[in-house]
Amino acid sequence: MSTFDAIVIGAGAAGLAAARALSGAGHRVCLIEARNRIGGRVFSRTVPGLPSPIELGAEFIHGENASTFSIADAAALAVVELPDDHWWSRDGKWGEVRDFWGQIDRVRAKIRTRRDISFDEFLRSRRELSPRLRQLARSFVEGYHAAHADRISAAALRTADGEQEDGRKGNRQFRLASGQHDLIAWLRAGLDPDRVDVRLGTVVSHVQWSRGAVSVEGRSVVTSTTERFRAKAVVLTIPIGVWKAPRDQEGAIRFEPALRGKERVLEKIEPGHVVKIAFQFRERFWDDPAFLAERLPAGRMKSVSAVNFLHTTDRFMPTWWTAAPLRSPILTGWAGGPAADALLAEGSDTMIDRAIDSLGVVWGMPRRRIESLLAATFTHDWQSDPFSRCAYSYAAVGGQNAHEALASPIQKTLFFAGEATSGDETGTVAGAIESGRRVARQILGR
Repeated sequence: MSTFDAIVIGAGAAGLAAARALSGAGHRVCLIEARNRIGGRVFSRTVPGLPSPIELGAEFIHGENASTFSIADAAALAVVELPDDHWWSRDGKWGEVRDFWGQIDRVRAKIRTRRDISFDEFLRSRRELSPRLRQLARSFVEGYHAAHADRISAAALRTADGEQEDGRKGNRQFRLASGQHDLIAWLRAGLDPDRVDVRLGTVVSHVQWSRGAVSVEGRSVVTSTTERFRAKAVVLTIPIGVWKAPRDQEGAIRFEPALRGKERVLEKIEPGHVVKIAFQFRERFWDDPAFLAERLPAGRMKSVSAVNFLHTTDRFMPTWWTAAPLRSPILTGWAGGPAADALLAEGSDTMIDRAIDSLGVVWGMPRRRIESLLAATFTHDWQSDPFSRCAYSYAAVGGQNAHEALASPIQKTLFFAGEATSGDETGTVAGAIESGRRVARQILGR
């Protein structure tokens, strides 16, 4: 049986950040990951012939976040800013959404209810909002937060999105030109090889603990053998979907003694569902001036450098974006919350088919034309993945402080990290990284 100073469960951004900081301080760490790769819900896929990887998981950097940008600077990673370009598609014709982030911020600023209510109830109570703004706000919350508007906490939305709160500067969006996997690689490169034992393909099923002592049971997916690991402390970075998984399901973890307090907190945090599909085309038809001229309002052609985000009320895939400013023949379709549930209900065999139909409606193209240009599609079902079971988390009604409560350590022995423990950067890689660094500071007593 192996003994360590700390065991970190999950080799995503949070787990890597925690293990890096702890090993750098001289602690012996066992980093256990169920998958046969690191990165967690960062999943970059390199495709020959494309200028940048396809991000099947996390893709954007929201605002000039210090955690992410400091890594980009240290690793010499190229960061590109996205055009702040948003359009609304209706019947294949596009209307510009001016001041997109400003409109969203103004809606959020109106949330001042004494008791917590759902965002849906909040919208219904604000009769002064125009139907268009109401629709835009709902679409944003359900897509960006991967939430159901009738379940997500309005109070949490008022205080969330810390990366968006610095005016126009905070609303800027970026992506790593070389892919999010380079950020993950930098985190791993900083693990002290003499102090960190990385166990990939090891599924944790049981955590037995008492103050100052932890025993973790893990099964190898290759050999099916079971091994026990001991430490003074454990860091749990598991996604909210895994937290809520029934005990008899793969990836679920049993705690002895049970974590009753955390179970009550988890009742106020919801798993957010997302379907993200990347479509690779043989040409970037959306950059063709003739294509744009048929869709953009008269007089806007000269001032539009690149189309970036396209919004719609489509039932299955209401949000689309290009790779701009990168010149890549990739269109990404995004469905969050109810739209994701509707698409997932169609089943994997017909999901791509439904998405292509949506693409045709939103972009105003005949299906035959789309199929003639389509080279490949790429997706990952995070909901069916036993080691994620969701895309990311959101606070339910009454749960505006639930993320912080989940982050609270237990008896200086059990520590909690991951995007679901970040109250102001929930659902982001930056929030995950900072949470990993936070638990390292807690363990080190800083």
